[in-house]
Amino acid sequence: MLKELGSYTVYLALLSGVPGIFFYFKLPNNKAKSLLVFIWIAFVIDFIGINFKEWTGYVNYPIYNFYILISFSYYIILLKLLLVKIKTQRIASLSLLFFIVVYFTNILFIQNNLAQTFTNVFALGVIIVLFLSCLYLFEIFSSENILNFKKSIFFWFIVGVLAFHVSFLPYMLAIHFLLIDTNDTILSFVLFILNLLMHSCFLIGFICSEKKYNY
Repeated sequence: MLKELGSYTVYLALLSGVPGIFFYFKLPNNKAKSLLVFIWIAFVIDFIGINFKEWTGYVNYPIYNFYILISFSYYIILLKLLLVKIKTQRIASLSLLFFIVVYFTNILFIQNNLAQTFTNVFALGVIIVLFLSCLYLFEIFSSENILNFKKSIFFWFIVGVLAFHVSFLPYMLAIHFLLIDTNDTILSFVLFILNLLMHSCFLIGFICSEKKYNY
């Protein structure tokens, strides 16, 4: 039963994606609207990834490796737009450049194989996003926005992203570097729970945020 959760995990995106459409009026600009667009893009990519092997007979690693590039690039760009200080914005820009360079260096010279998970690139992406998120949260908590941070959809989106990626990273590293056998049942359960947590945070953001704090 737990193993079958993997086939339902992709649909958890609808938990936040569908309500996001109804709360679209709370998204005042392209930066805010991009959150909803990203959720639906992630849903489409994940849906393709889940069914890719059945459709083509090939492994789906290239799909998810491509998603690593798309998702972390988006997170970094979003955090750059959320950061207020010029110095931290520059750090975000350099982080994005560094991540992209490492991604393609990994393809060309390190792993050189699209048919396996880019664990090292994923780990780098998580570290960068965690660092930039800390800068973002520090700016919030050291400003007048501390009184209304829970009313911002961006806060809940970042919390959801961190809840999933930071929690999943140790499990992923253990499989890759400690050579722990992958148990499909456990993996399906972990991914289901973490996706549920992430999209619940997104949902809270759509419901509890106020338009004037979503600029």
